[in-house]
Amino acid sequence: MADKHVFSSPDGLVLVSLKGSVALNPTLRLHPPSRTVYITHPEPSTQIALVAGGGAGHEPAHAGFTGRGMLTASVSGDIFASPSAKQILSAILFAAFAGLPPPLSETTRPRDVLFIINNYTGDRLNFGLAIERARVRYPNLNIVSVLNADDVSLLPQATNDSREQPVVGPRGLAGNILVCKVLGAYTTFGAKGGLGDALVANLRSIGAALGHCHVPGRNAHSGTEVIELGFVELGLGLHNEPGMRRESLSSPTWLVSEMIRMILRSGSGWVGSEVNRTVFDPAEEWIRPGDATVLFLNNLGGISQLEMGATLEIVRNELATHGIFPVRIYSAPFMTSLNAPGFSISLVNVTRIHALVNDQTTGEEPVDILALLDAPTEAHSWVGTRSWSLEPRRTADEELEAEETLQVISHVSADAPSSSTQIALGTQTWEDVGFTTSEVEQGIRGACNALLGVEGELTKFDTAFGDGDCGETFSRGARSILSCLDAGILNVRTSPPAAFLEKIGELVEETMGGTIGAIFSIFFAAWSTATRTAPPTNPAAARDPALRKALAALYTHTPARPGDRTIIDALVPLCAPKVPQNFATNKQELLEYTVRVVKEAAGSTRHMRARFGRAVYVGTVGESEDSVAREEVPDPGAWGLAALVDGFVRGVQGT
Repeated sequence: MADKHVFSSPDGLVLVSLKGSVALNPTLRLHPPSRTVYITHPEPSTQIALVAGGGAGHEPAHAGFTGRGMLTASVSGDIFASPSAKQILSAILFAAFAGLPPPLSETTRPRDVLFIINNYTGDRLNFGLAIERARVRYPNLNIVSVLNADDVSLLPQATNDSREQPVVGPRGLAGNILVCKVLGAYTTFGAKGGLGDALVANLRSIGAALGHCHVPGRNAHSGTEVIELGFVELGLGLHNEPGMRRESLSSPTWLVSEMIRMILRSGSGWVGSEVNRTVFDPAEEWIRPGDATVLFLNNLGGISQLEMGATLEIVRNELATHGIFPVRIYSAPFMTSLNAPGFSISLVNVTRIHALVNDQTTGEEPVDILALLDAPTEAHSWVGTRSWSLEPRRTADEELEAEETLQVISHVSADAPSSSTQIALGTQTWEDVGFTTSEVEQGIRGACNALLGVEGELTKFDTAFGDGDCGETFSRGARSILSCLDAGILNVRTSPPAAFLEKIGELVEETMGGTIGAIFSIFFAAWSTATRTAPPTNPAAARDPALRKALAALYTHTPARPGDRTIIDALVPLCAPKVPQNFATNKQELLEYTVRVVKEAAGSTRHMRARFGRAVYVGTVGESEDSVAREEVPDPGAWGLAALVDGFVRGVQGT
């Protein structure tokens, strides 16, 4: 693999690259602080804005696919790192409001927003947090999402191993861009709903590479990252994640044949990331004789165009041996992995999609996937029309325009919340949810101090399975909250529950980081939303419904469930406890009971096998004394939550 680059450092590279991409299309603007690329003036008839994004390093995705007929806005993180929720929230605002006729006000009807999200933990959590936060701040904004999870290499494999399969589900690969094209055209013509889910349910991909990509400025690959000469890695992810296996590359024809075999044997009965929670039948024929298909061949960035042309012909020939003759064929570097010497193959079953969508739209003009693919677009990385202005472009003025546009948009609903929101914020009090303001503050301080006290323990537990930063992550959040309480930035006495919880979520996002930080941020944002209702008639029962709603919202952004050895194992008994009748009306006994069940749940993770997160991709080879010993430590996230709950209760009780 190549480890030589024109740029010797990744510092600032992403933003400079985005500026170059925007320079190719005069209808686009770049907002540098959020790394958002957006259409400055969408067509007046546009009612649905399409948004996608992710880490950098996959260019031309997604800035190159932003333009009329495809994405309304896209947002980029650092190299192979999801954009933050704050960045994504800016992208939502640009997509929903940019180009609407002035003056913008709280009565302005924004465009609906449709997200396309690739199935990676960081993307799902950060996009999920941004969506929840947008729903809190802009109640009249309608946001929905489609999850792309097209990688067949992570489907459950036939095995004699009795252990359960990981639940993270298939990763999102280059099929994401085909989804952007189809839904981009669909929303342009006025979407009716349902097509996105049908499309991703019938899109399958597999990648292969001769080596891993190399990030500018990083050290040369270590021995474990090097794929030996003459070998190929099947199932490689977009971020240098290990593939499912390495094989000797006997010939290009063998490689293509094996990849096509995996796609055709991917079965049916599953929808993206839900493969492990639905009926999966690998024996069922996914492409039937006569089904219309689309072939999508993606260069991961390091294969010559000469070889890609030859590969395409081998793919066509291999498909023909199965009686498959694609009605549309695309080949380009749609979604790369920097300079990885590899490619991916995607197939779409058009016939199945039409059957799902058109059977549900009786009386309406049927959806035509091929027409949507053929529809024109001004996204410069997809074949389509371009339009240019005669006036020379002034980048500085355009960037200033972008910043001014965001400032105007940001104050629309933030400064003038809806009347229902004002009523909810004004009527909810801490007493309504069963605590005095003094108890809340002392409880929060107790929770933060408890987390600081177990930092070393959490670090030790996390070192056994992860990168050892869990203790530090919890401590950063705790110190930030204590500091804001001391400075009066967080004030329980002057802030109603909804506003206070929203602020906690923002602090956690800014200071904690990582998966735990994203989970807490989404949870607090959803909890804030759940408390914006009229006070319950029974204050003793106020806590549970709001917490249950927050948990339900979190579930939409992560596939983790009880038994997966994550923080969810301890969060569920906190949010939805099975409280004995004799405890339900006694506050102190209820608090003690909650502490006990959360601690027990956290402790039970000692005996669980991890089915979610980093270990899913890395895996283990055999069993050893060391791996068995690691099973005896609890999940650090769940243990940290138990310490937090215990500290809160001790603070409330003053003990």
